[in-house]
Amino acid sequence: MRRFLALLLGLGLGLAQVYRALPGAETGWGPLDRSYALVYEAEAPKAVLLFVPGLLGGSTNFALLAERLRALAPWAEVWAWERRANGLEDRRGFRREDPLAYYETLAEPDLSPLRAFGLRVHLEDLDRAVEEAGRRGPVVLLGHSLGAALAALYALQHGEKLKGLVLLDGTLNPPTLTREALERGTRTPFGALPGLSDLLAGRADPVFRLPFLGPKALALAEAEAFLAAQRPEEAVPLGPHRATREARALLRVDDDYSLFPLFAVSAGRAWAREGFSLLGLLQGRLVRTVRGPRGGAVRWQDTGEATDPRAFLRAFAREETGFSEWYFPLRLLLELGGYPHVLPGLGPRPLPYPILGLGAGRGLLPREEGFRLDELFPRTPVRAEILPGLTHLDLLTEREGRTARAILAYLKELGLP
Repeated sequence: MRRFLALLLGLGLGLAQVYRALPGAETGWGPLDRSYALVYEAEAPKAVLLFVPGLLGGSTNFALLAERLRALAPWAEVWAWERRANGLEDRRGFRREDPLAYYETLAEPDLSPLRAFGLRVHLEDLDRAVEEAGRRGPVVLLGHSLGAALAALYALQHGEKLKGLVLLDGTLNPPTLTREALERGTRTPFGALPGLSDLLAGRADPVFRLPFLGPKALALAEAEAFLAAQRPEEAVPLGPHRATREARALLRVDDDYSLFPLFAVSAGRAWAREGFSLLGLLQGRLVRTVRGPRGGAVRWQDTGEATDPRAFLRAFAREETGFSEWYFPLRLLLELGGYPHVLPGLGPRPLPYPILGLGAGRGLLPREEGFRLDELFPRTPVRAEILPGLTHLDLLTEREGRTARAILAYLKELGLP
């Protein structure tokens, strides 16, 4: 009973979150030379858990996990870090009556600063964030997906500043770009990838964009989830049919409808007649699509899968920050792909504390050896654990608390609290 009451108390901590601007590397762009953190404060914390989001990820990726950690370990303070590009986001639409209408006409800001925001800048930003967090308590760094690569690189540079390191379904992989490809560009399955020479000369778009997933699409998806969290049962158009706001928002991320199942969230299914997606068939996959019920709105059904759908939507419901990084710098992605050319001389090193790799059974690293912990951190106590049945994002949003308990077990290994 006492544990249950503590959990309820912790799940109400969303009301006490503080969004902070942190000093960043100086690049000459004034107000943009800072990063951010969504802080779940603790009184006299024994440790600070500093989370680094993945590709296109924002600070509220960690909202549900942070609330659960604070409920189970009130002595821990959680910082969900956010990279400096968030300073370019126009979030005023979330204070409007109709955020969707606002973001339908979203105009892009001056994207020139992104050309300066590379790997070295982000690692210096992270170093300053670690210093700020360290004023509150010993810092354990936790990176998810691409954020795990950043966290691993930071540990190779400044591992002595940390109390611990956790890689969440991501790691520092061998470089994918040669020096020539980094400078001149290369071909990928998604098309041509420009190099640094074109990027810095202004001949290439400084934002990393996926097909059908640019900044405007990310802003609209956040706005839709934001509204769905407030009015889940309200009926809205869904193509030629009607749907609840909850169903329309969640159809974007449910496994059965996602073109990228690894990055979906296991949150249930839509209640409707179903058919097959022509796009999916052309790709050789049987992807189901909603055709709509007869005489009613498409509704969402919580089938008890890993992630609670309404809790997931609640993670989007902040005005200052959100689930996505709309303007992810292409330069950062390029330089991560060729990091040895950007950070020459940086190599494997031992660390004075154990390291945890935590993977998802349906994620990017479903096998323990995929973390490469022994290669990256020789002569260091390392352990990898895979949580079966979870997707890449379920690892952060799952309702049973498996991720939180695994992290807290690791903190106990570190002697915390």
